[in-house]
Amino acid sequence: LFQEMTRLETTPGSVEQKIADLYKMGLDSARLNAEGAAPLASDLALIDGLTDRAQLPGLLASIHMALANPFFGIGVMADLMDSRVNTLYVAQSGISMGDRDYYVDPSNAAIKEAYKAYLVRIFTLAGYDEAAAAQAAADALEVEDSLAEVFFSNVEQRDLPAQYNPMTREEFARRYDALDWDAYFESMGLAQADRMIVQQVRVMDRVNELLKTLPLEKIRHYLAAQVINEGAATLSDDFQTASFEFYGRTMSGQQEQKPRWKRA
Repeated sequence: LFQEMTRLETTPGSVEQKIADLYKMGLDSARLNAEGAAPLASDLALIDGLTDRAQLPGLLASIHMALANPFFGIGVMADLMDSRVNTLYVAQSGISMGDRDYYVDPSNAAIKEAYKAYLVRIFTLAGYDEAAAAQAAADALEVEDSLAEVFFSNVEQRDLPAQYNPMTREEFARRYDALDWDAYFESMGLAQADRMIVQQVRVMDRVNELLKTLPLEKIRHYLAAQVINEGAATLSDDFQTASFEFYGRTMSGQQEQKPRWKRA
């Protein structure tokens, strides 16, 4: 269907035109390889400009809106106790291997080491020198380790009542006081949100602690890792190969990447 659309004369601004353009962008390996990490430059510059915790609400909102979900995830879905109402949910997020067991289970030590090497690789591709890439990867993994320690396990995530913790905006802001939530919600277009459901209270407790105590350099490295990793599968061949070698081969046992037209 996509291939057929690339041959159609589409109406500017139509869904068909947008799909065809996006698909062609995915096929254009020459441009992707020429650009390298350039498409991430403005986002990484924003992160690099983090010099004061007061900047965190706006910075996190910009990343959450477009790129990744560091520290926590936020979104709207039907209220589990009243399906007539849509409610804001705040949930655990921000560990790039997905399952906490990859971080805390000693039997996964080899995978975790491969993940660290992958982080070094993508930081290097993003323009960090060897020493800076190693430090950034170590810092990012340290933050993910801390989050993974308190993440709900797969078994715990089956317990839906334990993940239904409604709070008013005031209660939420009082408990999680590391961020200016008014500024964050304003940046997210959620200024009117007056109630939210926190799915994993203990995880948000840890997030609040980390946002207060982590050195800003470690926060910058963690956020940069989240952004680069999220973009890796759609950047140049070097990034895509690095992403596949870890997520496809090491974690999933795939032997080869799908051809570019399928990935696109």
